[in-house]
Amino acid sequence: MKKSIYLDLVCGASGDMILASLIDMGVSVQYLQKEFDKLGLGITIGVEKLKRQGIEASHLILSWETQSSYRHLSQILEVIQSGGFSEKVIGRCSKVLDIIASAEAKVHGVGKEHVHFHEIGAVDTIIDVLGVSLSIEYLEVDELIFSQFTVGHGSVKTEHGMMPVPVPATAEMIRGYSVRSLDIATEILTPTGAGLLTALGNQVAGGSMEGQIKRSGYGCGDNELENHPNIIRCFLLEENGSLHGNMVCQVESDMDHISGEIMGHVGNELRARGVLDLVWIPVYMKKGRPGYRLSFLCRPEDRETLTEFLVLNSRTLGVRWQMLNRTCAERKSCDVTFRDNTVREKRCTFGEYSFSKLEYESLARLSEKSGVPILELIEEYNRDEK
Repeated sequence: MKKSIYLDLVCGASGDMILASLIDMGVSVQYLQKEFDKLGLGITIGVEKLKRQGIEASHLILSWETQSSYRHLSQILEVIQSGGFSEKVIGRCSKVLDIIASAEAKVHGVGKEHVHFHEIGAVDTIIDVLGVSLSIEYLEVDELIFSQFTVGHGSVKTEHGMMPVPVPATAEMIRGYSVRSLDIATEILTPTGAGLLTALGNQVAGGSMEGQIKRSGYGCGDNELENHPNIIRCFLLEENGSLHGNMVCQVESDMDHISGEIMGHVGNELRARGVLDLVWIPVYMKKGRPGYRLSFLCRPEDRETLTEFLVLNSRTLGVRWQMLNRTCAERKSCDVTFRDNTVREKRCTFGEYSFSKLEYESLARLSEKSGVPILELIEEYNRDEK
């Protein structure tokens, strides 16, 4: 049974609020404390209950030994790796920190390897990133999903000086995602919060949840806001069956001015750059001209880069895009024996149904080797499956 964490971003998100909500939902503080002890930083984690606009939520109480200097990204990763955590936990931490460092490097005009700043070097950021990564492992979930981003406005004082809200690094990380501004004149979505969500999760349109709610939790920030509950809430979902949903970006452009050679080149290059799916669709355009519509799906964070490539390499004059929810069958590939040959088989599960098929490349090689048409091989495979 697939399990997911759904984070409802009621009032922004910070690393400590996300971690507090997961603890409120059932992650053991004792477990986290034992894991943090492996770092040798003298970290102590505690939780208190506070009320925000009448809603009771967990609030973190953190302390650690005084640090005399801030760290580069590579030094932070070394600290985390020294704890002997699982590869999945280290991989999650590395992905989050890399996204934050890349955003900071871009907006401040320095190389990522030269990023040396307080936000990523602070021990509390290590606690947030490692704590959330450990919590995902503790809850044994398959996926983290989240709602529309909520941000404040105005400006905030940082170590770099006065910054607009959301701060540039946060704005960089949430490019391509659905965002809503609240009437709150301060920062409510932090770089660590944005980094955790964009690195480890997928956004779902309309705040939609699918599945059965098993648990819920509430985490709160330090400040008591006047008109909004300064909280984030999370739900542990179990899906009935194997339906998998996430948010993707659909990008389209109609063209009647390029040759088939260029169309093939652009499509192949977009696939190589990570589009999730791509098709060319025949269309009739103005003045009765035959043309083609290029339509592809991509991750929201990749939209801008892929759109730029499309415009520069096709000379199209306009691109449309929209956010979509999609539901996919769960799938996995494995080696099986067919006609005394090892071939790749794709096994799919959708709800209560399951089915399988041989991968095309394996069929093509077997057809060439045996002289049997691919269609006959498929028919034989289907008969054997029955």
